[in-house]
Amino acid sequence: MADLAIVFHWTPADCADFSIRELMDWRERARKRSNPEDSHGARSQAAGAAQRSR
Repeated sequence: MADLAIVFHWTPADCADFSIRELMDWRERARKRSNPEDSHGARSQAAGAAQRSR
C-alpha cells in the first residue's frame, strides 16, 4: 500500500475496495513507474555485477 501512496498519491481509503489481486496489479504498476529501467522484475545479472564493481 505504501507504494501506491507514494507513486499514485492514493490513501488507504482509496484502495479499501480493491481485491487482493487488484492491489497486487496496482502495486506492480507502481513498481514499474517508480523504476522504469527495471520493468522486468529482477535486475539483470550484468547490471547487478556492474553496480557491485563500482
